[in-house]
Amino acid sequence: MIRSSAQVSILGFTIRSLCVISTGLSILPFSAHSETDSSLPVVEYKLENGLTALLLERHHSPTVACQIAFKVGSNNERPGVTGSAHMLEHMMFKGTHTIGTRDHEAEIPIMEKIDKLANQLLDERLKGEAANQEKIAKWETEIESLQEEQREFIVGEELVSLYKKQGGTGLNAYTSNDYTNYICKLPANKLELWCWLESDRIANPVFREFYAEKEVVHEERRMRIDTDPDGSLWELFNSTLFNAHPYSWLTIGWPSDIENYRRETMEEFFKLYYAPNNAVIVWVGDFDTEEAKQLLEKYFGSIPSQPTPPPIVTREPEQMGERRATLVYDANPSIYMGWHTVAISDPDLPVLEVIEGILSSGRTCRLYKRMRDKEQMVSSVMGYSMRSEYPGAFIIGAEPLEGVSIETIEETIREEVGKLRAETVDEWEIQRVKNKLQSDFVQKLESNYVLARDLAEHECKSGWRMLGKIDEAVQQVTAEDVQRVAKKYMVDTNLSVVVLEPKDKDAS
Repeated sequence: MIRSSAQVSILGFTIRSLCVISTGLSILPFSAHSETDSSLPVVEYKLENGLTALLLERHHSPTVACQIAFKVGSNNERPGVTGSAHMLEHMMFKGTHTIGTRDHEAEIPIMEKIDKLANQLLDERLKGEAANQEKIAKWETEIESLQEEQREFIVGEELVSLYKKQGGTGLNAYTSNDYTNYICKLPANKLELWCWLESDRIANPVFREFYAEKEVVHEERRMRIDTDPDGSLWELFNSTLFNAHPYSWLTIGWPSDIENYRRETMEEFFKLYYAPNNAVIVWVGDFDTEEAKQLLEKYFGSIPSQPTPPPIVTREPEQMGERRATLVYDANPSIYMGWHTVAISDPDLPVLEVIEGILSSGRTCRLYKRMRDKEQMVSSVMGYSMRSEYPGAFIIGAEPLEGVSIETIEETIREEVGKLRAETVDEWEIQRVKNKLQSDFVQKLESNYVLARDLAEHECKSGWRMLGKIDEAVQQVTAEDVQRVAKKYMVDTNLSVVVLEPKDKDAS
């Protein structure tokens, strides 16, 4: 399973262009509609319990991309329980009252004993130096013994196995800052199976093997962040760029929080955010819409809604000066630079996506042509504009070639960004970017999975129609817009710079 997700810029184009570009698929506009308007591809259907379904029939293949997303990510966490959304993603594959077990009733008393001992152990550890290590060791042994006893009743990976036996592929999940998504592609005649399995794991989840899975997550963090220079630098960059907003921590969470997870805390988190009124189901593929509605009502309609989760009120305050941080690590040097920008629904976002294309998208972009092709300064350079539910950032990262200083890399990036503020971009360059965005988007539409993923993502962040609105707006961006937005956001007082500095500078 995908255990976390980096921010990815979803490229797009004006929907009008779909009418003249042949892809072999039946694709129609994403504009607003009523449910009865059959000329539009996406049918939005809402159950009484608040669950939203986005249904898009495409009959070129006898399969359906099925996704269920929940509007919960790392931005819904707080210090002390960071990484909860990611941990919950792990637990959602552990089964239910009927899946993943030979006898759930026999498991219950064992799990209750494990929880009691685990809570005692965690409470003792929190005493720090005053903790009784003999008690801790004793409880650890007892917990391991109880876990072994419970394993006699556990059927590992049964959910995955059921899907695979019925022709399911691509079973996966990922957690991002803003939402969590569970994905699968199935034969068209297996949609009722999907409804049964997914409704069961919302209505009757069992967080078995919880404390063992904590160690899995902790090890994942050690491998991907704590002992990895790229992961460590990315974590430092996020915590430098965002001081107040929850985007400041990674989806995997801080190590001390992972160590102190308790099953009851995770169950409370689940109840709050994994409610039908906080979820969206997306189907794209070979099915009948009316039959789909009946299936969704049959399996999901009886799941009770929950109180609306509390809003995220923390906003990142205006940055009043450049921020810098350095990571000293036994690795090659690299750099991240980021400017605070806007949320996905802001009218300046399409302009930032054009700027992304100008600076950092493809081999014809400015940074690649100068720093990689012409002056041969970097082994890699990338940049993207976040499409995030809350105000995000425009981020550039680079790794210098041997013999090139990180200071030279930073100065070159500053020069190229400064040109956007000082000079008007030629119309031909803007049009080249727009054309590339069109081409990229058409290619993405060939996949039911990608279209379902994009619909789920945008519905969770700002409504699925935003997918089309952004792509329409991109085509209206002018050279004046690019210069205005660069002057507004991409300035030094709004910049954060994080550098990986090798332990032995002479070695770089």
